[in-house]
Amino acid sequence: MTNKTASTKKPTLILYHPLMAAKGYPVLAGRVQPAFEYLRETGTLDSPHVKVEQAFEVSEELLVQVHTKNHIQQVKNSGYDAASLVSAGAAVRAGEGVWLGEARNSFAFTGCAGHHASRDSFWGFCYYNNSALLIRNLQQKYDVKQFFIVDTDPHPGDGTRDILGDDEGVFHLNFEASFRERYEIESKRHVDVPFPSNSSDGSFVEAVRRLVPPLARQSEAEMILWNMGHDAHALDYGGFNLSLRAFPAMTKILMQTADAVCSGKLVVLLSGGSEIFVAQHAISSIIRSLAGLPLLDEDEKDEPKTELEDVKNSARKLVDTILVKLGLK
Repeated sequence: MTNKTASTKKPTLILYHPLMAAKGYPVLAGRVQPAFEYLRETGTLDSPHVKVEQAFEVSEELLVQVHTKNHIQQVKNSGYDAASLVSAGAAVRAGEGVWLGEARNSFAFTGCAGHHASRDSFWGFCYYNNSALLIRNLQQKYDVKQFFIVDTDPHPGDGTRDILGDDEGVFHLNFEASFRERYEIESKRHVDVPFPSNSSDGSFVEAVRRLVPPLARQSEAEMILWNMGHDAHALDYGGFNLSLRAFPAMTKILMQTADAVCSGKLVVLLSGGSEIFVAQHAISSIIRSLAGLPLLDEDEKDEPKTELEDVKNSARKLVDTILVKLGLK
């Protein structure tokens, strides 16, 4: 029997596998082990509120529900098959552990990201679509109906949209760094947020605060997935100028939303990012927030970038436009 009642006494589940660092795509893999070891060094992994499991390989039976056989063969030929299999397996287990009530929430490390992996193609360090595999598993095994994906990685979640775009049970809120001047909503279930690429904490966190709660309620989500790329940090390779402080701030918003909408069921999937310093501190603050542990001073020590007024105004107008077009304002 599925236990759908979240409990604050349940731990935060962390999924990890050494192959993510040893065999992952170089741009992403270099941050994995240092970030995991930082959790150990700071005592986070010793907390009774945290549980670590070694990720398993995703099954081929599930892979063929999401990707073509040609795609799977191409990943096998890529040299990143081992890391992709355990990264996808981490996501699947993270989702299942939360749904079954074994964990309060979860965080899945990855050596290969997922949101650029389509049904039959891959790019951008993504080979298997971790979000889609998690969702298909819960749909098929437990008849879960409604999912809300929040993607704050600065790059578009094109693969996620390709696979799940026709799925009536998926709402996809996709932030991306952009200079786009015109804005249209093509689907009320799949909303792109072409956010100013030079925005910092103030505008970005406020956008998450204004968009995520009402859209999660509207979607009637039974689980929230956060595709979290720390490449959104000012020192990393993505398009935004976030500081370390933005990550626990977003975690708090997502946790509060999950508590209000879906009994706290929140899964965080690690996406883009290569800077070791950023990975260590952003991941630490997210996991400690998920587990209800005090934040470490060193995890919030950099200051947000100053935003120009035109950036703030553009960001505010964009969010206003989205809320109006979705009938939420």
